[in-house]
Amino acid sequence: MNQPADISQALRAATAPVLTTLDNGVRVVTVPLPHLRSASVAVFVRTGSRNESSKLGGLSHFLEHMAFKGTATRDVQAINLDAERIGADMNAWTSKDTTVYYLNGLGRDAPRMLDMLADVVLHSTFPEAEIEHEREVVLQELTEYEEDPQSVVSQLLDVAAYGKQPLARPIIGTRRHVERITRDDLVAYVGRHYAGANLVIAAGGDVRPAQVEALAEKLFGAVPRGEANGAEAVAHLGGLQSRRRPGISQVYSSIGLPLPSQTQGARAHQAGLVAATLFGGGMSAPLVDEVRERRGLAYHVAAEAETSDVHGLMVIDAITQPDKLMEYLRAVGALLRAQAEGIDAQQLERARNQLLVQAVHKQERPFSAIEAAAEQLFVHGRLIGADEAVAQIEAVTAEDVRAVFEAMLQATPAVGLTSRGAVGEVMAALEAGRG
Repeated sequence: MNQPADISQALRAATAPVLTTLDNGVRVVTVPLPHLRSASVAVFVRTGSRNESSKLGGLSHFLEHMAFKGTATRDVQAINLDAERIGADMNAWTSKDTTVYYLNGLGRDAPRMLDMLADVVLHSTFPEAEIEHEREVVLQELTEYEEDPQSVVSQLLDVAAYGKQPLARPIIGTRRHVERITRDDLVAYVGRHYAGANLVIAAGGDVRPAQVEALAEKLFGAVPRGEANGAEAVAHLGGLQSRRRPGISQVYSSIGLPLPSQTQGARAHQAGLVAATLFGGGMSAPLVDEVRERRGLAYHVAAEAETSDVHGLMVIDAITQPDKLMEYLRAVGALLRAQAEGIDAQQLERARNQLLVQAVHKQERPFSAIEAAAEQLFVHGRLIGADEAVAQIEAVTAEDVRAVFEAMLQATPAVGLTSRGAVGEVMAALEAGRG
């Protein structure tokens, strides 16, 4: 069985990332993992749904789709075939604050993969015919979200937590938004947000830093610097957002309570991560043990931390039966109060070690390693070394974690709920749990 010192040592032994910054603000980071033969190459753009106007929600996501639909030298079929001919997996995703384009393949092909990504990120032409085709694809994707109770409840939670603030906007947008996006919108958005100050070029695995840096300079060195995207801190509002779904038999519940953001101090942020992991991150966590193992109130129940530079939220998810909902909510309230009264030493040890092991796993996987590095650069403007990362986690005390729970109980919970019946008693049960 690993001891804490062994876990910390493994994290400290990870290969340190190599960082350089081009004259136009583009940051290039490589994470050499010479024992591997594979590599991940990615372009991270610091823009997402929170950076959109209220009239063009989903634009970041739509643009991510359209980037692969044709460039100045290749059509969509050539883009797809070029990646697959070398056995690489090419994809992209959009979040509330970041858009990512990536290829996973062999280390020997890392330069070629970076060249492919530069083409789709910088030279997409957004053909009108492809826009109409992809609009239909995105609308079908939106239908899948609308028909998935868990996706619906997650969006309801965002609205309950943040109301009309940009962070609550759905990443995919709405039907009305998707239907009105034009080519001019895409071109203008790229010109504003795909700037050097918002780009991180990253490669991890069987890669050579000098080679990646030289090629990044050649491909991205002429990108205008532009202005770095920022975001205002958001206020946690709380309240209930629900939607009736006659076709389902279970209740999908998501509860959100505020945590420190990534910019509220390393110790406070890490205490929030430890609190969420302690509460519901594993089968022995109090939430899972009580709700599933001891009471049988839900098959799926978990808690995790969602944090960024402007927000923090502990999200407690569960799927239960309608006749068990109120007992489940009261149990959650009682468990939260118990943590605010005192933290069990073994549970604290478990949570800290889980976070340390997760950090080790990230460093051992090329894409996870470069993703973590890009996030550090966007949020803190620097890379956080392994020694510092270990020290931050190990510095969290029981009192730090207890104080996080106490602060959560002072806030109004945000609740997203999807069920086939009425939900009028939910907030009353939650308030009783806090009391």
